[in-house]
Amino acid sequence: MANGRADAQVDVLTQHNDNARTGTNLHETVLTPENVNKSQFGMLFKRVVDDQLYTQPLVVTNVTVGGGTHDIVYVTTVNNSVYAFDANDTEATAPIWHVNFGTPANLHSANFGCLDINGKMGIIGTPVIDKTRGVLYVVALTQAGTGFTQRLHELDLATGADLPASPAVIKAPGFDALMQNQRPALMLANGMVYVGYASHCDKDPYHGYLMAYDAHTLEQVSVFNTSPTGMEASIWQSGQGPAADAEGNVYVVTGNGSWDGVKNFSESFLKLTPRLKLLDWFTPTNHLTLDKKDNDLNSSGATLIPGTHLVLGGGKEGVLYTLDTRNFGHLGDEHAVQHFQATASHLHSLVYWVSAKQGAMLYVWGQRDKAKVYKFTGERLAETPAMMREVPNEGHPGAMLSLSANGGKDGILWAAIHATGDSWHESRPGILHAYDADDIQHELWNSLEVPARDDCGEYSKMAPPTIANGRVYLASFGAENVGTGQFCVYGLLPAHEATRLAAPSGVKAEIQGGKVILTWDTMPGANVYRVERTSTLEPARRTVAMGLTTAKFAEPAPERGESVTYTIFAVGRNGVSLGAEAVKITVPKPMSTRMQH
Repeated sequence: MANGRADAQVDVLTQHNDNARTGTNLHETVLTPENVNKSQFGMLFKRVVDDQLYTQPLVVTNVTVGGGTHDIVYVTTVNNSVYAFDANDTEATAPIWHVNFGTPANLHSANFGCLDINGKMGIIGTPVIDKTRGVLYVVALTQAGTGFTQRLHELDLATGADLPASPAVIKAPGFDALMQNQRPALMLANGMVYVGYASHCDKDPYHGYLMAYDAHTLEQVSVFNTSPTGMEASIWQSGQGPAADAEGNVYVVTGNGSWDGVKNFSESFLKLTPRLKLLDWFTPTNHLTLDKKDNDLNSSGATLIPGTHLVLGGGKEGVLYTLDTRNFGHLGDEHAVQHFQATASHLHSLVYWVSAKQGAMLYVWGQRDKAKVYKFTGERLAETPAMMREVPNEGHPGAMLSLSANGGKDGILWAAIHATGDSWHESRPGILHAYDADDIQHELWNSLEVPARDDCGEYSKMAPPTIANGRVYLASFGAENVGTGQFCVYGLLPAHEATRLAAPSGVKAEIQGGKVILTWDTMPGANVYRVERTSTLEPARRTVAMGLTTAKFAEPAPERGESVTYTIFAVGRNGVSLGAEAVKITVPKPMSTRMQH
């Protein structure tokens, strides 16, 4: 453990954790059903940003930036901003970087006729990250003169700077940058970035688009239009990204619009090649009724079940469909492996987990219904819930779910939902629940048990919580109905009887290649480290690094004749250590020489 942290370090690089969209982190070794309770677990800090967050926070560990390594949480806002914050250090309040792409479209940019999004609408879809290349991909909708443009940006994880090929203007036949809502999360697969599109408030003209861009050059590789000779058939999916299987095939589900079973595929599951050629499709028997009543089939998107050939999804009708990816069968319910009324109305979020105690399970909490768990028997779901909560949710939408576990044990189901009312056309107070995933009747904790400490404000509609490395990151609409935003970070609170961390030992400093290189011994119990500095030119003590995840820091060497003194601190669950024994670096002045005549 080179960084001194005992927990396995987990990255969350895409919406709902993986391209199967299972919603699970199976490597959570810190948070357990035993320690997630109101006395041991709560809000550690929150960060206010410039507007609402519709997207799921993403986490990358050990990013090299500013002379050291940091765990970074990345969030975006509808004001076209992308932020990178230290993911661990409670006192690292300033963003590591923040970029803004300019004036976004908003509710009044067209006569949309509803308040589904009730303010600005710059960045709506969750980004995707390529950690190997050190880049984040995100789409922003900006006002350009009297018109609007959507651009795909490729940003450096460490600085937020656009890479040389970035941004790429998004274009396609029939594509209207204002009317097309980039709602689904982006997906990285097959060396390409996939960008999906829905509408704003079903306002025509729009189509369901899925586009593929080369991840290196940002050149457009292909475009798939779900309704090329018709209209609508959006890829909405309540913000969930497309799914991809081990062969690279891509799965999306469409909403209401034109259908002919030839070129236009509303209310359908679609299977596409990596380059977006249609391979297979499934359309329910009652698709015309679904279309007429605006009961979009695609409110949950597609979830692939690992180790099987199954894909699951459900819509506003609350019917869950299970399909065999090897043969969708085209038109008719008889081609589904099974379909049944899984919840009373809208299905917006599915989570899949294999419990050592309970076996393979699917978690749902639909609109105006109770949280439920369905068990798998082989490759079929028992259609009677194995577990169910007692109190239903009363408004739109249902809960957005995520699950953390250490393999098949210590499972926690996390559910983000509004605490009261209905979130369809306004912001509502939010609540985050934690349930024992082996017994959802057992609530472990919620964010309103100790509201003065844990309340995160207004519910971020359809943004699942992110769980990684003993932290839970929750998006929020902030304090007002529109125009505010924040995210909250939860974790284990300081122990009541805590032993202070020992000061770091073995501190060394040397100059190499024009830089001061500081190293020290990793400290048991330390999550991160801080570095303070004084110098002959700046005698006031100053913190020059926070949130360092490894026992190393570098910065430019001092000017000649200057002395610099460094002190290292360890930071853990129970606070900050005493300072390590200070180390001093002095660069001698150059010797003067007398001119020779």
